Amino acid sequence: MRKTIGPSRRLTVKIAAIAVTLTVVGLAGNGQTSAATATVNVGDFWFCNSTFSGSVCPTSIKTGDTVTWNWVGSASHTTTACSDGTFTTCGAAQGWDSGSMSTGTFSHTFNSAGTFFYHCQIHPAAMRGRIDVLQDTDGDGWSDVAEGIIGTDPLRRCGVNAWPPGINSDGHVDVIGDISTVANFFGQSVSTAPKRYDIAPDPPDGLIDVIGDISRLAGLFAQSCTP
Repeated sequence: MRKTIGPSRRLTVKIAAIAVTLTVVGLAGNGQTSAATATVNVGDFWFCNSTFSGSVCPTSIKTGDTVTWNWVGSASHTTTACSDGTFTTCGAAQGWDSGSMSTGTFSHTFNSAGTFFYHCQIHPAAMRGRIDVLQDTDGDGWSDVAEGIIGTDPLRRCGVNAWPPGINSDGHVDVIGDISTVANFFGQSVSTAPKRYDIAPDPPDGLIDVIGDISRLAGLFAQSCTP
């Protein structure tokens, strides 16, 4: 005979899962944000992964972040900036050029918002990519686009409806006020759950889930925002 799990039991299970997530992710630091690094694999003959061979590999970062291309194939390739999405005018003059490489990594930091295109000079038809650099005006780790979607203020780093992970606007991420609140809407879309809870990925995907939203909150546990 199948047992039915009531609402309180379901919430208990959710909180237990979150506790495991907290253990794995670890406790956070002082809440200060810093530039991040996004890794793009360079394979034979694709950027990101093999499903993007012949198409455009997309990567979203924020201003000040760095993209590191990591060679994982055996053939020689380049990551070379292009002037636009036609991928016809490409070279170091357009932003960067790794030169021909078959191993190792190449990095480039993006200090301005915008969309940047690149390809492999050796295999231009098969290997193409796009970097979407999102503006984060208040420097709180969430792009202006994301904050506009979820309804927080992209011009204020801290305060009421300012810092996205401070769900109850107290400027601090904890289990009761933030993580369990979001967990209670696990599996729901923003058509039924508050859009404020959809903090991952960036821009938000419209779904409250463990891998994105709850785990991101867990990774920020005990952090506080600073004006």
